[in-house]
This record gives sequence, structure tokens and C-alpha cells, in this order.
Amino acid sequence: MLCLDMDRAVLANTRFAISPLSTAVGALGLLRGNERPGGGGWRGRVQEAVRERRLVLLSALFGGSWDYVPDFLTPQPQTPEAPVQEELHAVATTASARLRWELRIMAQGVREERLAGRVLPVVLREALERGEGDFAALVAAELERLWDSALAPHWPALRSRMEEDITHRARTTARHGLAGMLATLHPRVHWNDDRLNLVGRFQARIPGSTGLVLTPSVFPAGLRVVVDSVPSPADREPMLAYPSRPGPATGPGRTVPALLGATRARLLSDLHAARTTAELSERHFLATSTVSYHLGILHRTGLITRTRTGAHVLYQRTHRATDLLADPRPH
Repeated sequence: MLCLDMDRAVLANTRFAISPLSTAVGALGLLRGNERPGGGGWRGRVQEAVRERRLVLLSALFGGSWDYVPDFLTPQPQTPEAPVQEELHAVATTASARLRWELRIMAQGVREERLAGRVLPVVLREALERGEGDFAALVAAELERLWDSALAPHWPALRSRMEEDITHRARTTARHGLAGMLATLHPRVHWNDDRLNLVGRFQARIPGSTGLVLTPSVFPAGLRVVVDSVPSPADREPMLAYPSRPGPATGPGRTVPALLGATRARLLSDLHAARTTAELSERHFLATSTVSYHLGILHRTGLITRTRTGAHVLYQRTHRATDLLADPRPH
């Protein structure tokens, strides 16, 4: 569980922001675990941009099986809506120590005893040999090409969805207070006195800083906490990227959570990789019987496959399910 200290300074300076690059990272997250090209929707759009624009570094950064994606890709917004060029400049000028440290975390994993032996993909190692400054500039250039081709044409609609979510959170804060609003961001977010707890596999305590930045994500990527991760971090406000409320329908008047139910939608989103019932139970803090019930429904509707490997039964979502999740169409 991640514990974020929420002293008076953090509470007083908690704010919302819209981040173009956080949105881009959310879109790139749709590629994870999806090797089949195309498929329509946002996933197909991002795959096409990565392929046609030859975004080899982004493909490598988001193409592995690691749980962590480097935080330098999502700079902290300094204004309610940071200009994309400002964020790209922040990526291009990332401190060398921070870049090296975060790539090392990505390669080795948080739990090194479980993920020992992982190394960076060849394309990343070769790019790093040119120096951290050049590497950061190359990544920023690829992010810019992705932005221009896949996201910029739809940015007004995407931004509108995020603005609507922020307006809803502001109303919730007015009615139930800041603590009440924070507890609505995600089922894994819990308020406990002077701490914000994010239930999950990673264990860490994030000391109180000068504030907290909340940024909505329109893509189904769960929660993402962004902090300075070098051994001697700078005084930076942590950023929490959370899933925005469902927007207009992906089908005739129905959203994916409305069609599936919130719990099944979360499980389906997590099945980009093959997982057992016990693993899903642990990852989502649900009873095994509850997970089995929902998996049975998803399997009968053709949204997941079921494969026996030795003593284990592995579940994984189908291409049809991936397309369903990855198609929050621009409105």
C-alpha cells in the first residue's frame, strides 16, 4: 500500500490539473499486452501512430512486461492546463540521474528478487549510449510526434471530458469535503485521518510535500502516482492520475462500466495479461468466490479465454474485449 501523508500544507494546496502528456501516457498504456495490430478505437489509433511514425523508444518503453513506466514521461503540470510544448520541454531536459534511476527501476522491477535478471531492451540501451541528454530529447521528440498524429486532432473533446470530471469532483468537494471527494476517485483510494492510502502491491510512504496534483485520465489505466524517484528527490508535489468518470457512450447510449458492471470492467481491464483467479483476487482485494463469479460471466459472454496450464487456470481477455475497453470514442 502507498501512503501519502496529507498534512495541512498538502491539504491546502491540493489542486486539479489537465496534463497533455499524462493523457498521452494513458493512451500508450493501451498498447500493453496487445500484440495484435489494429483493432479500431484508440488502441488501433495509437498503434498506427507508433508504427507509421517509427516511435521505437516509446514502443520499447511500453512494450515490456514490467509494472512501472518511468515517471519522467509525465512532468508535473505547473498550471491548471499545462501547454504540451512546456511538458515536452520538461521531458527533454530531464536530469540525468533521475532518468537513469527510473529506467533502472523499470528494468529491475520494484521487487528485485522476483524480477531479477531483467535488462533494458536493446533499442533503449543503444539510445542511452549516446548520453542521457540525447535520450531524453529523443523520447520527447517521439512523444511530440505521437501527440501531433494521434491526440491533437481530438484534444478538444478529450479535454472537455476531463473538465467535466473536474467539475463533478468540485461539486463533490463542496458537498462532502475534500476527504469525501478523494475517497471517490477510485475503489483503491482510502482516506485515513492524515493519510491518503492507495491499496496495491507496492509498499511505500510518500512524505508530506507542498501539495498534491490530481489529474483525470480518459483512458482505462487505473491509478498512477508520479513522484520524483531518485534517491534524493527534489521538492516536487506528487501527482495522482486517476480514471475520469465515464463519458458519453461507446455504444448506443451505454458505457463499458454500465454494460459490464464496475467490478467486471476492472477485472477485464486487468486481463491484458493472463492471470489466475487467486492473482486477480489479490490484485483487486476481492474474495476468490467473487472473482470466480465474475469470470464465469465474462467467459460465457466471450470476453475472456480460459486456459489450463498444469494445476493453474489462466484467464485473459479476448481481442473483442480489448477493442471494447479501448474505444472511448472522441465526442
